[in-house]
Amino acid sequence: MIDQIEKMAGKKSARTKISRKTDGSKFLTPHQIADRWGWHPESIRRAIRERRIESAIISRRRLVPLTEIERIETEGHMARIP
Repeated sequence: MIDQIEKMAGKKSARTKISRKTDGSKFLTPHQIADRWGWHPESIRRAIRERRIESAIISRRRLVPLTEIERIETEGHMARIP
């Protein structure tokens, strides 16, 4: 079936991935942040739920921008979050 569609529409249209432009920001999962800070992942999730760490939902996953992590680390607020 896919072969027929490719022949009718051209090879590009049947399996072409859409490229989306991003600002180049990197995002981390709560588990990655917990590994980075030596915390339990649930402590990170709790801080996100309490809005002490800013996050975003991307593809149904709760992610934290690297800029937010770096801001917390430079301001020295890691000890007060959990």
